[in-house]
Formats: sequence, C-alpha cells, structure tokens
Amino acid sequence: MTPEILRVFRPRLPPATEVAAYLARADEDRHYTNRGTLVLELEARLARLFGVNRHGVRTASSGTAALEVAILAHAGRAEERRLALMPSFTFAATAIAAERCGYIPHFVDISPETWALDPDALLHHPRIEEAGLILSVAPFGRLPDVAALERLQAAARVPVVLDAAAGFGALADGRAQVSGAVPICLSCHATKGFSTGEGGAVLWDNAPGQARVEQAANFGFLGSRQAQMAGTNAKLSKYHAAVGLAMLDGRTERQRANAAVTAAYREAAGAAELPGCLHLAPDISPAYALFEAPSPAVAARLQARLTGALVETRAWYEAGLAVQPWFQRYGADRLPVTDSLAPRLFGLPIAHDLPEEKIGLVLDLIAERGAERGYA
Repeated sequence: MTPEILRVFRPRLPPATEVAAYLARADEDRHYTNRGTLVLELEARLARLFGVNRHGVRTASSGTAALEVAILAHAGRAEERRLALMPSFTFAATAIAAERCGYIPHFVDISPETWALDPDALLHHPRIEEAGLILSVAPFGRLPDVAALERLQAAARVPVVLDAAAGFGALADGRAQVSGAVPICLSCHATKGFSTGEGGAVLWDNAPGQARVEQAANFGFLGSRQAQMAGTNAKLSKYHAAVGLAMLDGRTERQRANAAVTAAYREAAGAAELPGCLHLAPDISPAYALFEAPSPAVAARLQARLTGALVETRAWYEAGLAVQPWFQRYGADRLPVTDSLAPRLFGLPIAHDLPEEKIGLVLDLIAERGAERGYA
C-alpha cells in the first residue's frame, strides 16, 4: 500500500447536494452567464458581508481576471507611461495581469515588517515619474495600510490597484475596509478562504469605477455589442456563483473549523522548541500556515526532512518574480529583503479539517523530534 502524502493544502468546497439547489434555479431561467441572477445575488451578499454599497462588489472569472479588469477600469490600458511598479515578492498573476494590460513590470523591494510595498518609499522611487500603474500586494492575505496607498496614489498621481488575492478574511471580519479610491482584488480560487471553485472579485466603493469594471469584463461593451474601451471576457458564470453562494451558507461552520486548526497549531507550537517563527491566522489568511526559518540552510534542511516524512511543503512565492525565467527580462531594484525572506519562508500543511495529530507530526519534525516520535 502506497503511503499517503500529507498535502500542503486540501481544498474542500461545498458538497454537490448543497450546490445543486442553486443550480436548479439556473436551469429554471436558462440564464447561465452574462451576470445572471445567481451572480447578482452573490455580489449582493458579499457587499453586505463587507459592509459596502451594493455597487462595491463585482465578480470575475478568476483572481487574475479581477486584477486585469480593475487595472483597465482604474488606470486604463498602458499608453505613454507604461511602467508598472510592483513587488517581486508575490505570485505570478500580479505581473501577468499588468502585462496583459500593456504595462512593463518593474520589481521593487518590500518592507521587512509588512512583507509589502512601503508607500512612503515608493513615492520617492527614482522611476515614479515613468509609472502609469502601481500594483500593491497583500502577501498571504495580510492587508497593507490601504489609507497609505490612497495617499500614495494622490501624491504620486499614479493609479494604485491592490492585489489582495487571499484577503477575504481580513475584509469580511472588518479588519480592513473597502476603499472608494483604490480597487482591491480578491481571488476565489479553491485554495483561498472563500471560493467559487475558480473566480475573483473587485471590491471598490466607487460606482463609476465599478461600471467600468463591469464593462471591461464584458469585452468593453456598454449598452451595445460595440467595444467602447479595452476589455476582455472576465465574467463569472452562474455555475461558479452557485458554489460561492453555498460556500457563504456554510461560512460560520467553516470559520469555526479554521479557528480550531489555528488553535491546534498554536498549542502544538507552544509545546515545541521551533527553530524559527510560525505565522498563522489572523495575521495571515487561514488558507496558509507559514514557517519562517532563521536561514536558507535551515529552511532547506527542514523542507527536506518534511518531504522525507511524506509531508508536502511549498514556497508559495518561490524566490520572487524577478528571478523567474519569464520575468527576468524586466527591470528590478536591489531586493535585499525579498532575497532574504523568500528562501527562508515556506508553507506547511493546512486545511479546515486537518487533524490535530497531523499538526503534531509536522511541528515535531520541524522541532527535530520526528525521529523520537518515529516519523523519520
């Protein structure tokens, strides 16, 4: 019998029986896409959850698509000022969305405290006058200071879009507010805290801006079948909306389960002598459990030990975008914080139903007690 691997993440979406009731409604009206009733209902429920006006939420077919249409709606397609300033410490979708809107990525470093861009430092960046777009990131769902991003946008006169792919929890729990000035983009991928299976959303308390988001997501159409602005096809289908609605129905139970897993990790960490720092919710999204080792060598040794015990880990942001083959063609600042943090940080197994004994196994291995417990 092949030993079972403990995966770094095992998504569990609502069961088919719970989604089916919503799908039956789609069959009744035979309106499956193009912002059907289930999509509108999902957006309305999300708006209430986030405490924002009804126009403040627009869904998209993926988190990357949400970024793309937010850029088109807020900054427009790149023309004279084509540079897009963004962190290297992020997932590839951040830069890809900018590319697809005609921008040229330029990678900058992050703050060692927030792991995100420093708005004050960015205001004085030597290439700020060339920038037509600033893409900030909420790393692992840790939202940056949105008010500071609003001030940066006003002072630099450069549109700012926030890639908050895993930021659902912080916004839904009221730890951060939806902005009227800076669009915030979520991913609703299966690996996130809230999911439609595949999908995304733009949160922006700006009615004219969201009208442009809706237009950009529908080929640039507005009241006709003639494209009137740069656009794409980024609409969420009713099938995915049905998953999202069922997910919202079970949100309270999911929150309790996530909290129990986080508490179990904290308790096990308190009893262990870990050679580094454990990062958990609510500081980051409950979709992650991160371990920060004191050095790249320690991180590599621990990951090798975990892998040998059939425990999967993941460097979610790899070594940063600036060193990835496709993105090496673009400019980058010196990146000392990114270059230090990225090789020391890796993801541990996490799921809302992860058993306590598995959590104990993982942390025993990290604490180098795995051999004593018979895990390696």
